[in-house]
Amino acid sequence: MPKNQNGQAKTNSWLRLLYWGLVVAGIWFAYLNIQPYERAVSFLGGKATSSAFISLVAAIPIINGIAAIFSKSLSWILGAILWSVIQIIEVLPLILYNNEKFIEKIVTSCDGRSRYQEKDTDDPTLKMLKRTYNHLPISVVSNLEVLKIFTYTVDFLICLTVYSPVASGKISDLIFILATGQWGKLDYGNLALALVTLFAIEVIVSLIIWVGKLSYAIKA
Repeated sequence: MPKNQNGQAKTNSWLRLLYWGLVVAGIWFAYLNIQPYERAVSFLGGKATSSAFISLVAAIPIINGIAAIFSKSLSWILGAILWSVIQIIEVLPLILYNNEKFIEKIVTSCDGRSRYQEKDTDDPTLKMLKRTYNHLPISVVSNLEVLKIFTYTVDFLICLTVYSPVASGKISDLIFILATGQWGKLDYGNLALALVTLFAIEVIVSLIIWVGKLSYAIKA
């Protein structure tokens, strides 16, 4: 095998190993990051939901036995669902913006799309429909960005609630400590856990995308 092909094969092997290592790391961090959401679900009433659910299915034959097995895991399942929804919203823009075909489709659609002029004689509903049509499909991306900011805010509050950097666990106390510069009262271990929970998956997905692009560039 020529040296360049041999070197390329070795590089691809290392990239493949790195890729699967990142996938395993992503699964591991996903498992770890679900735990705070399970605690958040329990805190917000997950236990009550579990009790109501069990009471509902207790009278159903066969199902009640299955429900008894999974009763202790319901809060974890709800936490996993909550975490999955939040992570999909946060990661989806990252994946879409690294998809050349998606970007090309949006740009081409926007440049070649006909626009409707709003007239003073138009019905208000017609004006709204024209305005909505004129902003498509770029409004889909804009709305996704707004949803992403909202989701990150909710995610950040959940992380701070579960891994509170202040002894009281109150957001108001955290704001007061930050405003007064009392840095010594912060629990930096919990703060690090909150940041890892908030950004670990996004960083891993970014690295997976980078490895995939690098591997494709080497093959090309």
